[in-house]
Amino acid sequence: MNSNRNHIAGRAITLILLLLWFFYPELTQWEPIIGVWVVLQGAVIYFQKRRIEKLEFSPAISLAHGYVNNFLEPAISELLQKNGSSNLDFKVYIPSELEELSDQQIERMKLQIQSKGYQLNQIKLKRKTGRPHDILTVEKQEGSVSYFDFPRTLLSLQSYIDYKVASSRNESTDFKKQVLGNKLIEAFNKEVRRLIEKKNLTDAVSFTEKSLSF
Repeated sequence: MNSNRNHIAGRAITLILLLLWFFYPELTQWEPIIGVWVVLQGAVIYFQKRRIEKLEFSPAISLAHGYVNNFLEPAISELLQKNGSSNLDFKVYIPSELEELSDQQIERMKLQIQSKGYQLNQIKLKRKTGRPHDILTVEKQEGSVSYFDFPRTLLSLQSYIDYKVASSRNESTDFKKQVLGNKLIEAFNKEVRRLIEKKNLTDAVSFTEKSLSF
């Protein structure tokens, strides 16, 4: 609401300046004044758009913080203590679409991993806080183990997407849901990577997508 009011007020001021320029051309040097005003308007619009984007992506960014702070970092600490080693290979799956995190698609991806000669097992972490969390171990040869997690927390974005699209009056609902979902996944991905770098976890954590490269 405030952004719309600001936009209307900006257009009104621009119109007033143009009318003053037209009716009183000799009153002052209107060209530089109008030019500066247009530049300022452009800057205001740009920062308003950035602010709106941040607000729109805030659910994904909040999920990224919860995933890294409440699960990923504690999980890595526990696995390092359990293994008694400073070396760890923890892979996080980043989907291109939220549907990839459905139970059916995850089961198919597990079969795909096994078809490549890997052995899959599931372990439960003993978390000090929150509920236990299952993660996969991926082993190709004895002693060579990777840990693998599907961040299913992203599925909680579905209700937010439904709400945002339902409140819009634009074209295809399914198309808009897909576009917004992809943007939210990208925001989650970027924030998770930023946090991992900030926490010095880049040596332990890597990412994989639908190709399931190990």
